[in-house]
Amino acid sequence: MIEYKAAKVMDIYPLDENVDEVILDIDHSCKKAYNYKNMTGSLDIGDRVLVNTTACSLRLGTGGYHFIIANLDNLEKQMGNWGHGMKLKYTPQQVHVSFCEEEDSPYHSLFQNRLKLQDKIIYIGELHSMLLPLCAYFKYNKKNIKIACIVTDHGALPVFFSNNIRLLKSLELLDATISIGNAYGGDYECVNIYTGLQMALNVLKADVAVVTMGPGIMGTGSPFGFSGLEMGFYINFIKNNGGEPLYIPRISFKDPRKRHYGISHHTLNVLSYIVDVPVPIVLPIMEKGKINFVMKQLKKYKLTDKYPIIFKCGRDIVDSLKYFNLNPSTMGRTLSEDREFFYTLGAVGKYGLSLLKK
Repeated sequence: MIEYKAAKVMDIYPLDENVDEVILDIDHSCKKAYNYKNMTGSLDIGDRVLVNTTACSLRLGTGGYHFIIANLDNLEKQMGNWGHGMKLKYTPQQVHVSFCEEEDSPYHSLFQNRLKLQDKIIYIGELHSMLLPLCAYFKYNKKNIKIACIVTDHGALPVFFSNNIRLLKSLELLDATISIGNAYGGDYECVNIYTGLQMALNVLKADVAVVTMGPGIMGTGSPFGFSGLEMGFYINFIKNNGGEPLYIPRISFKDPRKRHYGISHHTLNVLSYIVDVPVPIVLPIMEKGKINFVMKQLKKYKLTDKYPIIFKCGRDIVDSLKYFNLNPSTMGRTLSEDREFFYTLGAVGKYGLSLLKK
């Protein structure tokens, strides 16, 4: 079910070539909306629009924005670009995209061969907030490293909804985005994780790939009912095809929810019940009490018997964030408020870069 309302455009603030922030005259406590121009076209002040208000009425974490469904004063829009791919298929909002794999693509011939990972480093992050500090860490420590991000459809589907990706691209800290599944709007469109990895590592020749979803992970308070679960299957696939997947543990000692305290139950359940290949669990060096707490969690889930545990100092991620003048947050908490989350990214980032040097 969806909720939608009619509204009038009062003001428009372009965020980039794809997205406008719009101020509405609307019968709702929330007055802001996003307009995806490639879906609904351009707006003018005074236009009458139809707006999806569902998320704000449910008070979900979309940042307090509605979404424009249609401009009632501009009822026609033409397609562009080559190709015949579709995402959001068989819905009223289905989107035409140009797949890298399809016959009209200049890359088509490059997808006739099998995927070759050849010990490539592929980071797997279950939270979108992991992407920005990780890319900053890479570029700070290895200036010419080429990074590709594969955006899955487990979070926000439009890549251009992500403020983090917009910022990374503007600072030249991320070289390419590839949207797979029903995610769309990346620099390159691919059908699935297999061809997404082919595009990132075999075609674009990225040094590392980061696989993560857009903002807005879904959780239900149940062990397996969360949208990051599929990352575990990706780890199995990557390892079994010759790659080196590095799963980023979700660690926090500031999350008020018991199930996310220490190592999140999301991470523990993925590593316990989904991943069945030998991958390292990389942890940051922390205070003794916190290390003991995390190790107790790992032993409870029998993960110390299943995986090698590697400790790395991740504190130097602070230097990379300061260098690029970045102040990222996760679940609303900044570095100063949730240090272990960011130190984990530094630790896993450092371990992966050490493998690149071999």
